[in-house]
Formats: sequence, structure tokens, C-alpha cells
Amino acid sequence: MSFNKNSSFILRFITIFCIVFLLSVTCGFTTPGVQVLKNKARKYYQGIGVKQNYTKAFVLYRRAAEKGDAGAQYICGGMYFRGLGVKKDNRAAFKYLYRAALQGKSSGRSERILGEAFFQGNGTLKNLSKAIHWYSLSAEHGDSEAMNTLGYLYFMGRGVERNEEKGAEYFLQAAKNNFPQAQFNTGIMYSTGSGIGEIDLVAAYGWMNIAAANGYRPAVAARDYLENLLTGKELSEAQQFAGKLQKTLESGKKTR
Repeated sequence: MSFNKNSSFILRFITIFCIVFLLSVTCGFTTPGVQVLKNKARKYYQGIGVKQNYTKAFVLYRRAAEKGDAGAQYICGGMYFRGLGVKKDNRAAFKYLYRAALQGKSSGRSERILGEAFFQGNGTLKNLSKAIHWYSLSAEHGDSEAMNTLGYLYFMGRGVERNEEKGAEYFLQAAKNNFPQAQFNTGIMYSTGSGIGEIDLVAAYGWMNIAAANGYRPAVAARDYLENLLTGKELSEAQQFAGKLQKTLESGKKTR
């Protein structure tokens, strides 16, 4: 009788142990070994208590990444992308950033990097649908470059049904975030009426002037060309608009 009770207890113990072990694996709990690796890596990465050494940090982060830790995969992918502590490798960067993102660890920038990889076929197979997916997530997280690229994709109908109005929304959103190329694209929209329904040369000049001031060189020629299309009064109005536009961009207020 005692033997049966002991056997029953042992079986229950083994069952509970197996369940806990399986849950720890499927839920992606960080094992103590992984955390130790990440802690050491962080010290080398930031130079905490030791001399900063990106190479040693990378080796430790990669060991943790290979054990399935999303945070380490994210950092490892970023180091590969930047060539920090390891030779720059877009394919490896994509692999680790993608693994991390599938586990829920990503940022606007890493999502844009994934979008670019799928869009260009760099580090992975080219896939416009997947590029749109990751660019969209990146844009939702505030990445202006992703917004600008989505504007282009919707305008051209690449990977999505062509929708100039939606493309215009993305261009304008990125322009308001002070992204120079999007400001140039917004100027093009206003000068042609594409995506917004009507031509507004004053607004077009304003956006081109801002883009040029922000260092986007193609906007310089476009701005100067628009000057020849405006009357003296319109040019004065356009330059005043550009000045107000610059202030509203700096203050974060709504603009046309």
C-alpha cells in the first residue's frame, strides 16, 4: 500500500515537472544562463565596469540569441546591420531582426529594415506584400522613412492597389515629421495636384523651400523652377507661407 502511494506521488511529481518545463519552453521564459549572457554582454556593450568592447558584447549577445532570446536577437541583428563588433552582414541582420520581430521584439526602425529587405530582396527573397506589412508597422510606430516609402508604393501601385490619395497621406505625414524627401514629394503633389485633387503652387513652393533648406538637393532646382511660375505677389505669399510652415513644423502644429 505504501509502495502504491509513493509511486502515485512520484508520477504526479514527474507530471507536474514536465508540464512546468513545457510551459517554460513554449512561453519563451528567459533561462538564468541566457540572462547571465545578456548581463555580461550589456557590460561590454556599454562599458560598465569593463573596457567597452563591442566584439565581446556581440559574441555574448549572439550566444543568447541562438538560445532563442528575442531581446538578444534584436540587438544582434542591429549589430550586424551597423557592423558594430562584427562585419556588416545584411543577411545575418535580417535573420536575427526577423526572428526577434516574430517574437514581438521590434521597433519602428527594425520594422523598416525588414520592409527594406523584403522590398529590395536584400538578405531575403523579394516579397512586396511582406514589405508593405513591415513598412506599415514601422509607419504606425512613427518611422518617417517608412511613411515616405509607403507613399511611393501606393502612388505607384507596387505591392498594393494603386491609391494616390493614400500615398499622399503618407507623404504628408512624413513631411510633417520633417523628413526632407517627403517634403519634396509633397511639393510635387501640390505642383501637380496628384493625390490631393488640386494644384496649389504657393503650397508647392513652401514645401520645396523647406525641403531645400533641410538639405534635399533636388528640391533646390524644383523651388527655383517654381519661382518662374509665380507672379511677384504669389512668390511673396509663397515665401511667407514657407516661413510660417517652418514655424508650425517646429511646433508640431497641423499644416496643409
